[in-house]
Amino acid sequence: MGGSESITTLRFACACRKVTGSARIPTERLPLPFDICHCNDCRHQSGLLAASYSALPEGSTDIRFEGPVAEYRSSETVARSFCSHCGANVLFRDFNEPRPDIPTGIFDETKGFVELRSNHFLPDTKDGGLSAWLSDVPAFEGFPYRSKRVQPSDYEGSTSGLMGDTELEAYCHCKGVQFKITRPTGASKELSSPWPDLQKPYISGPPENKDDVKWWLRANDTKYLAGTCVCSSCRLASGFDIQTWAFIPKANIFQSNGDPLSFDIGTLKQYKSSEGTFREFCSKCGATVFWHCDQRPHLIDVSVGLLDASEGARCETWLEWWTDRVSFEEEAHNRELVSRLSAGLKRRANIGKPS
Repeated sequence: MGGSESITTLRFACACRKVTGSARIPTERLPLPFDICHCNDCRHQSGLLAASYSALPEGSTDIRFEGPVAEYRSSETVARSFCSHCGANVLFRDFNEPRPDIPTGIFDETKGFVELRSNHFLPDTKDGGLSAWLSDVPAFEGFPYRSKRVQPSDYEGSTSGLMGDTELEAYCHCKGVQFKITRPTGASKELSSPWPDLQKPYISGPPENKDDVKWWLRANDTKYLAGTCVCSSCRLASGFDIQTWAFIPKANIFQSNGDPLSFDIGTLKQYKSSEGTFREFCSKCGATVFWHCDQRPHLIDVSVGLLDASEGARCETWLEWWTDRVSFEEEAHNRELVSRLSAGLKRRANIGKPS
């Protein structure tokens, strides 16, 4: 590099800030393109519907990460690193590539630093997954711009005949955490919960649910509510911009052997993200698994990327997705991305409706 070339230092941190990192890159390479991957490996290793990464460009120097970083080999050529304390993904290395990729959720700054380029590996989702809500973004069958261009709508399949499934399997990439979910039952109603920010924005008032509405049950009590979240805590604890949660009563979550859910199953590890609020992740592969709190201990947020529904990644015979709002969108770190997501959710909700 020439001595007069401008250099920008990128900085990264996880939720607990025990892992921090930085890299020096040529300023002229900004904004860095980032891609959203929908492959099975990324879904089950992150726990999310999709994972977003930006590759450090040619000319990057002084790439450093410090703190309790754990490494997981998801294949012979790929290593994924995460904070062993809070579970945030912090680094992705494909040993066939010269430089690592950084999860976009841990960037200290995104405006002017990153720019969405593509959705890729859509066939793994069976139904398009998260890309259905970002349909204005170029999409690819495999690696971006090196594989066939596709559309999320190419993967819209029929869900007829699939509602008969009575159990839904869930697992992280290493399968150190495995559990199953049952259809709503009478026990699904035997709890109370404040409204979620997804449906009642907390900035507009308290979340109290005076009428005791069972908001987590949908479609005549045959499905569970699911939604997207972009709060700072979810972003930093996963490492990615868009978290996807399903709201499942604890009474409907079981260990693989049929025992009731316990938060110490397998390789599960707990992180206390704030007073009375807990997150679990796989201590071996780093997948986000659960969120729960003292305020509603019997209703659990389950990370949707772990679910293995026969119809596809969105699990639409089990889940009804909330399209009116992205939870905590006021906290959006990458405002352009969240604006596109919000518009895409509303656009999809209007498909088939009379104009």
